[in-house]
Amino acid sequence: MAGVLVGVFLEKVSEYTVKALFRGFTYMFCYKTLVDQLNSETEKLNIEEGNMSREVEKEKNNGKIVKDYVSKWQVNAQEIQKSAAEELSPSCSCIQRLPVPNPISRFRIGREAVKKAKAVTQLKDSGKEYLTGEIAYLPEVIVMPNFETTFEEFESRKDTYQKLWDSLVDEDGPVIHGIYGMAGVGKTRMMEQFWEEAIKKKIFKKAVRVNVGSENMDKMKLQEQIAGLLDCKLESEVMENRASQLENSIRNRGKILLILDDVWRDIHLDDIIGTPFGNGTSSSGGPKILFTSRKKEMCLANKCQHIVEIKTLSPGEALYMFKKIVGPADLNNPLPDESLVKEVCDKCGELPLVIHAVGKALKGKPNYWWTDAHDQLQKGKFEEIADVDPQVYSGIKLSIDYLQNDDAKSCLFLCSMFPEDADIDIKILIQLATGSQLIPCGESRVLAMVDYLKKSSLLLGSGEDAQTKVHDIIRAVARSIAFTDSKYAFLQVTCNSRYLPSNANYTRRFLRLDVETEDVDFGEHWICPNLHTLWLHCGNYWQPFSGGFYSMFVNLSCLMLQYVDISSEHFSLQPLGNLGTLSLFSCDIRNTDARFYPKRLESLCIYECRLPEPLDVANLEYLRKLEIRQQRAVLVRENVISSLSSLEKLHVSHGFVHSYDEYHMEPIVKEISELTCLRSLHFEFYQDNTFQGTDIPFSTDRYNIFVGEALNGNFKFDQDWKVPLTKSIQIIGNHSMPWEGLMVSAEKVNLCNSDVDVSSICNDHKRAFEDLKILVIFGCDNMGHLASISRDRILDSVQLATCFSKLTILKIFRCSKLKYLFCNNIAKTLVQLQELRLDQCDSMEAIVMNEGTSDGEIINFSKLKSLQIEYAPKLRSFCAENSDYPSAQNLPLLDKMVAFPSLEYIYICRCGSLRSMFASSVARELKQLKQIRVEACEEMTSIARVDEQAICDGILFPELTCLVLYNLPNLMSFWSNQNGKADTCKETPTRDVRSKML
Repeated sequence: MAGVLVGVFLEKVSEYTVKALFRGFTYMFCYKTLVDQLNSETEKLNIEEGNMSREVEKEKNNGKIVKDYVSKWQVNAQEIQKSAAEELSPSCSCIQRLPVPNPISRFRIGREAVKKAKAVTQLKDSGKEYLTGEIAYLPEVIVMPNFETTFEEFESRKDTYQKLWDSLVDEDGPVIHGIYGMAGVGKTRMMEQFWEEAIKKKIFKKAVRVNVGSENMDKMKLQEQIAGLLDCKLESEVMENRASQLENSIRNRGKILLILDDVWRDIHLDDIIGTPFGNGTSSSGGPKILFTSRKKEMCLANKCQHIVEIKTLSPGEALYMFKKIVGPADLNNPLPDESLVKEVCDKCGELPLVIHAVGKALKGKPNYWWTDAHDQLQKGKFEEIADVDPQVYSGIKLSIDYLQNDDAKSCLFLCSMFPEDADIDIKILIQLATGSQLIPCGESRVLAMVDYLKKSSLLLGSGEDAQTKVHDIIRAVARSIAFTDSKYAFLQVTCNSRYLPSNANYTRRFLRLDVETEDVDFGEHWICPNLHTLWLHCGNYWQPFSGGFYSMFVNLSCLMLQYVDISSEHFSLQPLGNLGTLSLFSCDIRNTDARFYPKRLESLCIYECRLPEPLDVANLEYLRKLEIRQQRAVLVRENVISSLSSLEKLHVSHGFVHSYDEYHMEPIVKEISELTCLRSLHFEFYQDNTFQGTDIPFSTDRYNIFVGEALNGNFKFDQDWKVPLTKSIQIIGNHSMPWEGLMVSAEKVNLCNSDVDVSSICNDHKRAFEDLKILVIFGCDNMGHLASISRDRILDSVQLATCFSKLTILKIFRCSKLKYLFCNNIAKTLVQLQELRLDQCDSMEAIVMNEGTSDGEIINFSKLKSLQIEYAPKLRSFCAENSDYPSAQNLPLLDKMVAFPSLEYIYICRCGSLRSMFASSVARELKQLKQIRVEACEEMTSIARVDEQAICDGILFPELTCLVLYNLPNLMSFWSNQNGKADTCKETPTRDVRSKML
């Protein structure tokens, strides 16, 4: 037995020995083959590394953050390629003076090649695997509350606030907290203060807020809101599965704060987000939740362990707040006697919301307004609003009654017809207001009323310029007035059966009808002779419009259909002979054709609908406004556009095409040019290299035009659709020449990868760019400068006075041939410039160049607040004489020829030719400068060249709060004397300055 074991052992030893010998011989005699294999694998890795680099660049351009392991892979790939590229060749001899190959060297090279090839192959394979998945992610967006008023820390609320704060931040304290109080008492504002403080102090990893709102809560939508704020993509339509996924998401995030605002009932949180909060006892570092509600019972029903009540202000606090809002008495604000002010304030119920609204309404008003306000509040006829003190209603009603005109009231009432807490799209509001003739003067009037209502604290901002909101209490009061006042006669009806509710008063003027079922019978006996506006919301239910739809709404002038499925073929609205305004939002109209639209239609808006292909809106000879907002170009037949002979506004987000397979710009341009009444155009024209137009003959007053995107390309313009339109044009590629006529009169110009020469346009058009406010240029390599006037044209005072005279923002990126921006005479016109940014302009020597036309006068950039220059290696100074000026290298960036009295922020990075930042005369005047950032400027020796007296007087940079000096290898001192010699005895300014000098 022992002999057998020994035999097996010797056999294995022999086997491994032979393998090792053969492996060694392979290293020695086949080293060239092994090196070739290494080179082959390295070449494959090089290809894979190129693929990875392209994907990484694409993801970075999309604003994503590359994952750490991908960045590490790129570094490893570059290092191993560098290592593999090292020459592997054997030494010639192992015996002195004999040219015999060295076997030991060959062995070493062969073995090294095998090891490197294995590592290269593994790295290549891992790179392929990474590319099959996600290599980058979107950065987390930190949402902050949007305050409409300043948070007042009233004495009566300090203890309440502190107790709730202490409980929230206590890791071992209760998990579920609640704030309750009557409407308008300030619950939401206090919650927002908690939210802001928690984020700023980094108490929680994340804080998210969801507005629960309406009593008719949709749990699925609530799950969607929470998931969206947590960046969690729900993968199921089953509520229980979604709750389980949300539970895991919340648990995995650790310490987060979930805020549920305006809760009206028991929302059964377990059904919505599972049980990440357990039995209410906190686990260290776990999530917490905060409710706000009008009722204590709702907090208890939702298992809140720690509940606080927000009470009304004390009389003294209310009066202090009221006086602060109405302002001190003066000639422009004649306040009545103290007793009347106090009496009016007392009638506001000591509620911050009402105090703010009434105070705004009475600010600057004469004495009799105050007397009338007191009388109305004293004898007001109050409507019933659940859980709201009657004085709240009377106070808010007063602020509405005191609106200066009916248009403002109509605008507020229309806003109150949108769902609670909705972000109200201004464009939809305009369509309703003008189509219903409640505000007949047009969009400018509606915008003015929205602004007026915001200033009156009756509407709120929503974070977007094109949206607004209305507070739920003000919405409730406004709806009550609109429903009861016969002058407005508004009505909202919900229909959840096949027949319309019989108890509704259909003799109204404005009706919002919410349909929650299919195939509603509108009944032959219903007639609404006074109804001029119908807003029909159908929740994507199919409607054949059976029964007496046409007879019921025979006098309708404005119709808005939302989420309506019109599946009936050949359905027509033409029997509604008075219909002038039609709005379609998220409707399915694929089975409709030209017969669908009333012949006398004047305004047609189509937003995010499922359209027929082609869309047929031909021969609507009375149509004055056509607005279409879709996700891609709209297919129409030829001559459809030109048939709309009365059209004044054409707003089509992604334009029209005659074919999705092949695009030709010329027929589209020609048809639009035939619209002689056109005054406003929002349109996109796609890339067409065959277009031979020389000048686009549009005569519109306002336009927002996009040119050059590939029809079926991945790039999409950022459709900045503001109301009202101004004059804006964005061009990609070499399509600029036909559009120059629109460019020179535009207020905003964006050029990307174009051959345009802005200087030539300036010289060819006498009043070029006189209205331009924003100019953005990217990758345009055909320009040596932006604008310059030659000596023979220097006497043209009109050109000098108007060119770029309204420019406020100038951004230029990757223009490699740009040597300077403006000649000194043009630079003097930049009196409105507020922001200047340059990035990757390799040839830039100066911002302003004197080409022999200077009169020696200082150029004052009086409104410039932000100056950013990055990677301009040849930049010598902000203002220089010419490219051959011998002393330019010794000039500071901002020298005595320029002044920046309003400059607040300056960022200079990778400008290798600069030696200092500020001349003495400039530094003395930078009294608004708050931040200085200078990075990676190799030749920088000092920041400011100033005289010793200025340093001693301490008058330099009085507002400076942030100073960053990074990677400046030759920096000797912050200050230097006028002769350029470093004064190392002087210290950097330390007056409350946050400094970082590395």
